[in-house]
Amino acid sequence: MTKQTIKATALSAAVVALGLFGTTAAHADTQSSQIDLTYVWTAHEGHAERLISTYETVGQVLEANEPGLILYEIAVSESGDQIIIHEVFEDSDALAFHMSETAAKFFPQLVTFATPGPFIFKGDVPEELKAAAYQMQMGAIFTEDRDGFERE
Repeated sequence: MTKQTIKATALSAAVVALGLFGTTAAHADTQSSQIDLTYVWTAHEGHAERLISTYETVGQVLEANEPGLILYEIAVSESGDQIIIHEVFEDSDALAFHMSETAAKFFPQLVTFATPGPFIFKGDVPEELKAAAYQMQMGAIFTEDRDGFERE
């Protein structure tokens, strides 16, 4: 196992452990069309501030242009070189719009100074969007609800 694979596996486990997935399996029936996306970008050495400022711009673009994106959150790692983004899309059409517009605009720029992944999708993602995510080489992981609960 490579160092990057170990790092990605550890980050995946951390994202799950921190509950960064939003909705739980308990509400899957009422929110089945929603798609949660949680992902990590790791800045190349010396580019942490550039990564954070780029995502400030991304956030403004998302808020102005993507009404189907119903939740957008950013966290920065203690080391400051990683950002964790959590997005919730109302449905696969909203995710498709995001991938074809905002992601397509910023992704090529981001990979010049940061490493993507993993990108963890939760929900009913159509096969064509899965294929697009795999083509982007973002470390895509597609999940399904398995178990869980939510306290009131």
